[in-house]
Formats: sequence, C-alpha cells, structure tokens
Amino acid sequence: MRSKKFAAILASLTTVAATAFAGVSAAPAHAVEGDAPVPPEITMPGSPDGIPSAGNGPQKLFTYPASLYSLAHPGTNPQGANDFGCKPREGDNPVVLLPGTNSDAYASWSMYSPKLTKLGYCVFSPNFNGLKALPNFAYTGDIRVSAKAVAGFVDRILEATGSTKVDIIGWSQGGGPLPNYYITKLGGDKKVDKLIALAPSNHGVGPKAVSAFVNKAVDQTKHEQIETAFAKANIASYEQQLGSSRFNKELYGNGPVTRPGIKYTIIEGRYDDTVVPFTNAFLYEPGVTNILVQNICPSDHASHINFTYDVNVYQMAVNALDPDQAKPVVCAPQPFLG
Repeated sequence: MRSKKFAAILASLTTVAATAFAGVSAAPAHAVEGDAPVPPEITMPGSPDGIPSAGNGPQKLFTYPASLYSLAHPGTNPQGANDFGCKPREGDNPVVLLPGTNSDAYASWSMYSPKLTKLGYCVFSPNFNGLKALPNFAYTGDIRVSAKAVAGFVDRILEATGSTKVDIIGWSQGGGPLPNYYITKLGGDKKVDKLIALAPSNHGVGPKAVSAFVNKAVDQTKHEQIETAFAKANIASYEQQLGSSRFNKELYGNGPVTRPGIKYTIIEGRYDDTVVPFTNAFLYEPGVTNILVQNICPSDHASHINFTYDVNVYQMAVNALDPDQAKPVVCAPQPFLG
C-alpha cells in the first residue's frame, strides 16, 4: 500500500514539471581551454562540460518537435548558441538561456537562440544534471547542484567574452529557483545584470493537493524518505519546486529574493497549467516588473509547455533585454498546447 501511494505521488510530481517528449549540421561548440571539467554525474549525453556539442539543430516552431529532435540527437546545440569566440557589442551582455525542468538547451531554445543571434547577441545555453537515459531531460536533479554548475558556466562565459555581467533569460525552473539560487547563494548577484523569467516556478508548481500531502500531511520521517528517494533517482527538482517544499521555503521564505542592481522581468500567462495558480510566478519585490501576457495580447492562450515558442512572449523578452529599444508587441493568436 505504501509503495502504491509513493508511486502515485511520483506520477503526480512528474506531471507538474515541464515535460519534453517528443540532420545535424555545423561544427560543435566547445568551451575555452583550461576550463575545470564538470563532474561526470551531472554531465548530459552529447554535452561535455555542459556545452551542447553534437552540432546545430534546425529551428523549430513548437516545443514537441524540438523535444523529439533533441531526444533523437542528444547534445543538439540551438543555432548560434555557445560560440565562445563571440564578443558582445558595446553596451550588451552575453545572454544565457536557462532551460526548464525535463528540457534541455535545444528543446527549450531552438526558436530563441537563432533569433537573438541575428539581433547581434552572444548567446549561450548549457545542459546539466538530468536523466541520462532520457538525454533531453536535463535539470531534473537537485537545483542547488544545477545552480553550482550554472555558476561555473557563467564564469567561463565571462572569461571568454571579457564581460563583467550576463543577462539571463530562463524558463520555468530556469527562470525561477535555479537563477535565484545562483544569485542569492552563489555570488550571482555580482555577475547578473538582468533576469528575464518566462513562466518561472517561483512559488511552486501544482497541483496543490500533492504539495500539501508531501510537505504537510506526512510526518518528518516520511518527508525525508520521499526527498531521499527523489534525490537518488536524480529527480529532486520535482519535489523542490512544490510550493511548500523545504527548498522553496529556504529560497523564498526568508525575505526578498531579489537583489539590488539586478533588473528583473517576469512574463507569465494566465493559461499556465504547471505553475498553478499562474500568479505563483510573480514576485512583488523591489526591482521586479511583472507582465501578464494577456494584458498585452488577449488572444494568447499559450500553456506552460509551449511558452518558449510563443512569439508574443519572445517580443516581450527582447524588449526587456534592451528596454531602450523596446518596440510595440505585434500580437498573434497562440493556441493552448497541454
């Protein structure tokens, strides 16, 4: 009976993370020489030292085709990303694209990377800490470990480009707890200029019933057993993103998570079916601009899973990246893809 209950919890938690089921060209990207190697236990197939190195994949228009391509071609690089010889234009920072849970650089950013590169940005996106049996399922492991890996990745970017700070665009975990842990716990407050968060899982994913059961209904011993089991399976981030998890309380429950000098933009849609309720994405803290997509584009029905392929959200993200050159968003109807 106990094992059946745990299996049910595991199945529910798996559904709340952003799922990614679904010819390679160009030379693979490489890190600068002399980089400290990433521990093998958090290295993903095709991504030595976290860098997708299996060649560039085609630009996709929806998340599911991108995810299927990434599953079939582990370590696919989003077009234009991870060129460590790129030098940002004066006034620009390197742009780091952080994927969501159960996703990787290509599946999350196959649309963004070539577009941002064409705009003249130096774009980077890493793969870390996932399920090697499903090579497109990155960022399933402990968020603290992923944040440490991202910290090293950012340091490599700053060294290679000669920059002092980066701008981060992140989706789901990659826009919420992952960069916020890096910023508040690992010195990222000195290395990040802008954090542009797309549907970030800041105050927890749903369903609420699962969160309440795991974190409130069970006693401390059973809670620790659940955390241990998830950690051993390298899916700790599933449990950590529940609204009342110990990790969530540690990160968001001790005063403001924002830091002075960083410009935060949060973009979220009311049809998000993973960050539930959708208002969990927002931070009402100093330095934060919260944007509800439907206040600008009422016909946008994009769900969580397709948020990084929403052309309206993309325009809002680009405006946040360079607010001095912001342009009116040209809205296009977006379907709900669950």
